[in-house]
Amino acid sequence: MYTNFFSFSKIPFSIAPDPEFLFMSDRHREALSHLTYGLGDTGGFVLLTGEVGTGKTTISRRLIEQLPENTQVAYILNPTLSSQELLATICDELKIRYRKTGATLKTLTDKIQEKLLQNHEQEINTLLIIDEAQHLQPEVLEQLRLLTNLETNTKKLLQVILIGQPELQQLLQRRDLRQLAQRITARYHLLPLNKKEIGQYIKHRLTIVDCHREIFNKGAISQLHKLTQGIPRLINLVCDKALMEAYGSNDAIINRKIIVQSAERALGPEYQVEPWWQQKPFIGAIALLIVIGAVFGGMHWQKAINQSEMPAESSINNSSFNNKAQTEAPSILPQVIEQAESVAVESKSPTTSDIETVSTETLPNSDSNISEVNNSNVDELVQNIDEPETIEINQASESSQSLKVEATEGVSDELLSRFQSAIDATENEETIEQTIEEPLSVPPLSDMPMWVQEGVPSLSFDMHIYATDGEGWVRVNGKDRYENDPIAKDLTLEQILPQQVILNYQGQKFSLPALSTW
Repeated sequence: MYTNFFSFSKIPFSIAPDPEFLFMSDRHREALSHLTYGLGDTGGFVLLTGEVGTGKTTISRRLIEQLPENTQVAYILNPTLSSQELLATICDELKIRYRKTGATLKTLTDKIQEKLLQNHEQEINTLLIIDEAQHLQPEVLEQLRLLTNLETNTKKLLQVILIGQPELQQLLQRRDLRQLAQRITARYHLLPLNKKEIGQYIKHRLTIVDCHREIFNKGAISQLHKLTQGIPRLINLVCDKALMEAYGSNDAIINRKIIVQSAERALGPEYQVEPWWQQKPFIGAIALLIVIGAVFGGMHWQKAINQSEMPAESSINNSSFNNKAQTEAPSILPQVIEQAESVAVESKSPTTSDIETVSTETLPNSDSNISEVNNSNVDELVQNIDEPETIEINQASESSQSLKVEATEGVSDELLSRFQSAIDATENEETIEQTIEEPLSVPPLSDMPMWVQEGVPSLSFDMHIYATDGEGWVRVNGKDRYENDPIAKDLTLEQILPQQVILNYQGQKFSLPALSTW
């Protein structure tokens, strides 16, 4: 294996949920805090959701390690059970003896409640963890709720943690499960890692196996982020295969090329990366250059025809214009080609419709522009070549890096507009990513003026679902709210961030932590 080649003490990128390898990013640390908070004195249900492979099970294992000794845990990994089978499984996990033949829902429920009372008398907390809870049937969830009815004046005798995929959130929105949803004391949706956290994640895992040097370069990490979208399980699969590839080719450093090859072999052909000359940005740039070349070539061809038709006394002027067109136009094209190729490599892929527009709509426009050239505007064309208006991509400043497309004669406004839209879309995506990775600095409510603190009504956030696609939501004062929703008079929910919400009261912005009360 590659462990000896790289001097690893063991395999660093196993997909087993080993708590030793748990990378506590800000989001994972917050998820663990939510689970711990939900298991406080009040008890009840705690909810942890996230996409497949984001590390939900590993966090639950870390939570079990941190539980006090006076806690008895029942861990259920396969929830595709009926109500009676689930109760029987709980009895098995809690070591409750029962008659397996002829057992009914009532007898099993009585046995579990008897055990809960015994644990309470002995000051033992009882915790039930159900993984893959999105597979639970509604009637099974209702049976779980009935189990939590056993309580004292201060706490529930059974605490339940439901771990599942985002479909679990939708399941709990059913009207017949609203009683269970109201008993959830803490919720958290675990998001994938961002680009910066991927580098930290890889470094953390390599450190665990006694490797303190960089094996994955920046290009490899950037490609990992594009292919895996920050899902830790996919990162592990690709990195493990990349180490095998590097070992086979005797490479000490893993680069972007190795990551691309490893992703296709580890994750399947759908993760195959097309060569740069087959990608849509390059094809779009080539189509644009064809249009520009057709315009300049048509201008030169038309001038040659006009020259041959002019009287002899004007041959000197036409010869001068012909030489100027031959020298000026070729000098412009290399600059345009270089700039268009740069945009094709650095920008996001334009849509298929953009490419089709270039190939099917702009060429006829070019022909019509060529046909409009005649003997009457020769002087104007000479002036245009002296001061050509080519497509130029300008950088406004080192800080903004804003790309702008300027007009050029012979290229339709629609094509220029589509090309500018593709550039703007790329800049907008980068701005959104920076906003996500660098949360806004907004003062907390406790630092606001006293008139703001006294004017803001009582708030209770008992749900916090953050999503990068803008569909995050919170439950405040018992109602679900989304971004830009009004909460009370003169109070608006402006933004939902991973660890806080941004509110606006009479034009004053302030922040409150997730799952907080005011």
